[in-house]
Amino acid sequence: MTVKLNVILDYKEDVFREILINTENTLEDLHEAIVNAFALNPEEMAAFYLTNEEWEQGEEIPLMAMQPNSREMQNISVNDIFQNTEKLLYVNDFLTLWRFMIEVEEIDEIKEVKEVEVLLSFGKMPDKAPTVRFISDQLNYSDNEDVYEDMLDEFNDFENYEDY
Repeated sequence: MTVKLNVILDYKEDVFREILINTENTLEDLHEAIVNAFALNPEEMAAFYLTNEEWEQGEEIPLMAMQPNSREMQNISVNDIFQNTEKLLYVNDFLTLWRFMIEVEEIDEIKEVKEVEVLLSFGKMPDKAPTVRFISDQLNYSDNEDVYEDMLDEFNDFENYEDY
């Protein structure tokens, strides 16, 4: 059984690859296919992240587990992941943060491939990774606003703090 995946670089211009992989292959095999398809540095650390329909980052599946009993790419098949979801995030090189969105295009229950195939390559990889903005659900404060004002007011309510 194979799965055809759209692997899209998170970038202002369209840069994507269509990859065909057997579902028995591991996430490490998919990682290597992405590295080759996008000409990334194969020596960089990387991770897949489970995600929901809104592309919110969930559980990490690293190339190499840093904590005991945590999952890593070589122990998880493509089938294990795409049985429960059609989307996955991939980050390569944690200093530059090449970030990709992966989406299932088609599952073929009959077809098998000998090696992972790049079926379509569109767009040129930029020389530099795009700047990733991390957006918080917390309130945004302006530069001239005192974030700790409320907490300090509560502290200053004590008349004689030396008694404590």
